[in-house]
Amino acid sequence: MSLRARKINRLVFIVFLAASAFALAKALLPDNDSLGLIPWDKAKHFLVFYVLSILASLALPQSRLHRVGLVLLAFGGAIEVLQALPIVHRDASWFDLLADACGISAALGPMLVSQWWRKTARF
Repeated sequence: MSLRARKINRLVFIVFLAASAFALAKALLPDNDSLGLIPWDKAKHFLVFYVLSILASLALPQSRLHRVGLVLLAFGGAIEVLQALPIVHRDASWFDLLADACGISAALGPMLVSQWWRKTARF
């Protein structure tokens, strides 16, 4: 393991943290958004984790994308565990976590393929 300092885009990292905090708050507060802009809950999960993935990849440009994806998936899993607590009064769902994973994959998948392509394709 090298001791090089990680480069962090601080402004984007702050936006990422704010977006993550907002997502956590919306996930744990009582649901009163029955007629929202996006009516399907799974589409909301997909979109939130798609955006979080993009922000994380921009905020941490030297991090390995698969690790960023795993951390975000763990965050989605933690949200579902917290929603399962009786005190929160929300419903946990494996399908929500699947939608989170799809959003992460849609955002980071093309980036991973592009990185792989640049490494293997020698012109």
